[in-house]
Amino acid sequence: MKSNLLQAPTLARARQYYTNNTRITTAIDAALGEDEEYAADELVELAEEILHQIAAVGVAHYIRQAPQKEVYNDFLVQLFNSSGHDYNAGPLYRWAANMVHECLVMRDSGLFQFFWEPTSKGEELAHRVHHLAHLRNMVMHGFFVLPPEKNREEAEAIGALLIALHETNALHSEHDFHFCGPDGFTGHWNIQQPEQWQQYAGSSSFGQLSERILAEQQDNYWVNEERVFLKANSGLVPTELQSFIAQNNRGSFACWVHPSDDTAADRYESVGNWLRAQPGVRCIGYELKEQGISYTGAFLLSRLMHVLNEKQTALSKNKKVEEHVKALRKGCNDKVVVLVNNIHLALFSPQHLTHLINYLRDNSIMLVAFGHHYEHFNTFFNQSVSIAHDSALPDEAMQASALHNYLRFKGPSAEKKEERNDVEELQKILRHVVDTLSKGNRVFARRFADEHGYDGEYVHEVFALLHPWVRTSRESFEADTVHPDYGYPETMTEVTPIYLALGRRDLKLEYQHKVLSL
Repeated sequence: MKSNLLQAPTLARARQYYTNNTRITTAIDAALGEDEEYAADELVELAEEILHQIAAVGVAHYIRQAPQKEVYNDFLVQLFNSSGHDYNAGPLYRWAANMVHECLVMRDSGLFQFFWEPTSKGEELAHRVHHLAHLRNMVMHGFFVLPPEKNREEAEAIGALLIALHETNALHSEHDFHFCGPDGFTGHWNIQQPEQWQQYAGSSSFGQLSERILAEQQDNYWVNEERVFLKANSGLVPTELQSFIAQNNRGSFACWVHPSDDTAADRYESVGNWLRAQPGVRCIGYELKEQGISYTGAFLLSRLMHVLNEKQTALSKNKKVEEHVKALRKGCNDKVVVLVNNIHLALFSPQHLTHLINYLRDNSIMLVAFGHHYEHFNTFFNQSVSIAHDSALPDEAMQASALHNYLRFKGPSAEKKEERNDVEELQKILRHVVDTLSKGNRVFARRFADEHGYDGEYVHEVFALLHPWVRTSRESFEADTVHPDYGYPETMTEVTPIYLALGRRDLKLEYQHKVLSL
């Protein structure tokens, strides 16, 4: 029996208000039942549970009442489509706080004080709540223990916060979602049954997105996706791809198409028609969409599990989809080929299907992709072919669309006030580079940045964005000349300051200019 249990009367008093919230009472009991010298871990667990509870109520409010933005909708899709343990409580709380920050209904409620508070610098995250997110770091830096007096102090502060939450009824939600109900956070952020998306269907932007995701779960979705292959001819299949399929059982192949190529869809459909006609090949073909979850690895895995489970036998719910696909693949003697169009959509999504590339290779599942060639993809594909097309510059609409896709999951976001200036700067650089190229000039990244006072990193981002449209090359720095007798530079070029700074000239400069041209 432990003799020096954690003494925290305020936390003990707070417990009586949460008899209907077993997750909180269980965490409180664990903390109060631990020796005060070793209660730090239990206090961290309690703190993170409270953060989850507050975040859940904030997210529920956002879904039904707050102004909605794509950047937050995308995050919720990632969260609901995750394994359930991909996000820590602190970041989730901050996401929820930002989601409700502009909501007038939230500002007039007693809950707002647990997200934001006024300071001399403006509104900042509520300190007494956000402090909980730092508690884990404090414990880790203390070798997973804190002094007994510090444990008592933290426990009493948590107790006071829990009482304040109770007095404002802050953790009660009027909505019944998969992650949050009348009694608070359910313990599951991830959606475990596809039909749970129905809870979010509606006229709001997130509601419409949820309806789109629901539609992607239906059988007729795949009927429509595969219908395009039926009438296509197989005369546009690259010979390199034909050889790749014939000679391999695993690996990935990319067919890069220019964004202005109006034959891209025909080529994709032609390859789908050809693959479906090959003996011993089982083909899963579909087109990635900007909205929904078709661009995610989870979506692909779900379809693979369905297609490979020919007899549609009941599968254990205790195993992950990845495990089922692996087992089913072993029982399939056909070559399995996944064919996707628009691979470039949702380019930097952390859940993009390209992140499955090693898993697909390990399980002898081939990937064939059509899309725009961004350098980001170079590490994902074993072989590729670029469909011939003249270089062409994006018009204003294409620039806006491409920049949106490029920044959507990478940032900065125009929907975040603190990042809006960065987006405007990227738009300005993009227009300037395109205008310069349209006049027949080549653009050198570093020189362009220096000449016009642009951030060099942003110029390189624009270069990466334009990679599918124009030619990219590299050129060495322009060399200077040195006086044969005295050793000082006679002609000054961009390498001269570098050599002078180094104090020597016997080094080879490996850095090269990145150059764009039509």
